[in-house]
Amino acid sequence: MTASSANHSRSRRRPADTSDMTVEDLANQTGVSVRNIRAYQTAGLLPPPRLQGRLGLYGQEHLGKLELIRDLRQQGFGLEAIGDMLANTPDGAWSEYSLVTHLFSKSFFTVEPSQRKAMAEMASHWGATASPAQKERLAKNGLYRPVEGDEVEMLSPSLERIGIQLAELGVSLDTVLDLQDDLIRHTRAIAKTYVEQLFLDLIQMMTKDKAPGADASATIDARQIAQLHAVFERLRPLAIGSISAAFPVVLQQEFDNGIKKRLKAGGKKR
Repeated sequence: MTASSANHSRSRRRPADTSDMTVEDLANQTGVSVRNIRAYQTAGLLPPPRLQGRLGLYGQEHLGKLELIRDLRQQGFGLEAIGDMLANTPDGAWSEYSLVTHLFSKSFFTVEPSQRKAMAEMASHWGATASPAQKERLAKNGLYRPVEGDEVEMLSPSLERIGIQLAELGVSLDTVLDLQDDLIRHTRAIAKTYVEQLFLDLIQMMTKDKAPGADASATIDARQIAQLHAVFERLRPLAIGSISAAFPVVLQQEFDNGIKKRLKAGGKKR
């Protein structure tokens, strides 16, 4: 684990007593506004406080869960997606998941730096200007993060370069967008499988290894963080490389099947 990661984990350790907090205390502790805390409760992401008379009091579970919601929101996740994640997160593990999102967020799995580009230029290699519908498709597929004005951050510049080469081969922009949408949909499904069956399971196993009677919301120690980081470092190239390894074989099989279907269809027409 890097020194910065270790320092970051230490900076996230909490004061000894974070039980029986008011909503204002919770807001000060997490940096989330009172208004947003109320909104998360209304959306069902955060459980209601314990009432003491008319005063609502929050505890460790609220704190850990709110930290996780905050971190996921900062990474661009919507409330519905966060709700799905929370539904599959073990009770009492909010602190661990929040910490892990800091250690492995945004750049851990990426293999190239992002680039900024004006959305209006996206179709320039096809000698045209992107239509509103085409811009909307680009904005929704998850590979282009809005920055300011008409500019976006391209999270996969290599994929755009592939699109440019397809344009040079005469492939239409709409066809390229169709291919890109299908690619993202299928690779996202594969990524979810890796995350749910490997990465999140490893985190859950780590949270179960706490000593009997230990505080369920206590922060994981530096040794566990280092072990998790080392395992993830090994899994990262394996997960990414598995797609590169399987795709040429599947591509050949689908090409052969496609040719057979065309020949069969052509024979029937004669």
